[in-house]
Amino acid sequence: MNRLGLRRATSRDHRALFEIHRTAFLAHIARIWGWDERWQRANFLHDMATACTWVVEIDSGIAGYLQFEDQAARMHVRNIALLPAFQRLGIGTWLVEELQAKAAARGVPIELSVFRTNVMARRFYERLGFVRTRDAQAHIHMTWHGPECRRQP
Repeated sequence: MNRLGLRRATSRDHRALFEIHRTAFLAHIARIWGWDERWQRANFLHDMATACTWVVEIDSGIAGYLQFEDQAARMHVRNIALLPAFQRLGIGTWLVEELQAKAAARGVPIELSVFRTNVMARRFYERLGFVRTRDAQAHIHMTWHGPECRRQP
């Protein structure tokens, strides 16, 4: 791995990022609800329009994406998706640690959910200090509280 960078996603990235979305999440979504291509494409475009989406690039090629909402009282990670060739190289850890630094500086938690079927993702987030806060039918909700986080009663 040579140069790693982040840049804001543009409309030109939609097709490539959706393919990464499909690669990363199809097996989980198909197992839980069934994969509906039309619905997935529409929902992906909605997420692109309503969240901050950053493209992860390595040597000018797209390796994945990070999608989150930066809200007043929290940061909410919608998706982190990397192509299989770029997993287990520390890129996901780097992305989450960047978010953790921003959240800690603001004193807010980071919240996310993982598919119940995605044990590797749950363990990844646990290793980075996220704790399981709630179980839902399809997801496990997790939260990270930094050292400076103002915890709400």
